[in-house]
Amino acid sequence: MPSNKTRKHKKSPYFIGRVLTHWLALESRKMLLEESFSFVDGKGIKWTAPAGSIIDGASIPRIFWYCIGSPFNGHYRRASVIHDVYCVTKSRPHKQVHRMFYDAIRADGVRKSKAKAMYIALKIGAPRWKNYQEKRKGI
Repeated sequence: MPSNKTRKHKKSPYFIGRVLTHWLALESRKMLLEESFSFVDGKGIKWTAPAGSIIDGASIPRIFWYCIGSPFNGHYRRASVIHDVYCVTKSRPHKQVHRMFYDAIRADGVRKSKAKAMYIALKIGAPRWKNYQEKRKGI
């Protein structure tokens, strides 16, 4: 049996705050995030969507909405908000961003089989980027 020093301790992921938005009058399908909102993954990494972020669900490919649902509904609404922000800022590698989405929807109660299907959909159709701009402050 491995000692405590060699075991990986994974913490339970959790959300901080609430998703408070309002629809933008002149922009169809776009919302403004009114309060900062965060997700802390099992490794203790904090993912923050700052107040003032524009959310549109575009980070989840629309073609998959029919089978998995709109990013504005269900147990993946909170994860989609943070995913949208990181797909725009590109402040972390895309593979980490998409994995964060999977971890966040699992933390929100999405069944493992559905979460895997959604994760595969992201790997197929969500934005990708090679270089990312790591920010020292904020996110």
